[in-house]
Amino acid sequence: MSEWIKIRIKDFYKDAVGESEYTYVSHEVYEALADTFRREAHAEEMRDIRHIMAGGYIEGETEERMIEQAETMEDAVIHQMELETLQEAVQSLTGVQRERLHLYFFEGLTFRQIGEKLGVSDKSVRESVEASLKKIKKFFN
Repeated sequence: MSEWIKIRIKDFYKDAVGESEYTYVSHEVYEALADTFRREAHAEEMRDIRHIMAGGYIEGETEERMIEQAETMEDAVIHQMELETLQEAVQSLTGVQRERLHLYFFEGLTFRQIGEKLGVSDKSVRESVEASLKKIKKFFN
């Protein structure tokens, strides 16, 4: 017989409502919940790391960017031009490249996970993502 584990509902179900703060789940359910949260945390961590690496991290400077500042008209125009350039660069990629970039940066999947999902090697995925980034960077030079 399965052993019951006491969990705090809000730890696993953020939008939970009701009077009960704790419940009991089987060991199998607990492991499934814990595994799901580990995967979500890993995916979020990978997205954060990729965004920091993509923009470059400079100690002190990055933190200053996080402070909300009023954007000047010139900054707004430059920002809009950069977005348009990025859209043009992404549109220049093949459908396969766009899909792999999306899975890597926004879904937080590893090269191996993308390869398994798409039925290709992780090396192929890595080379495709690297080539895509190189192609996008050319639009900004």
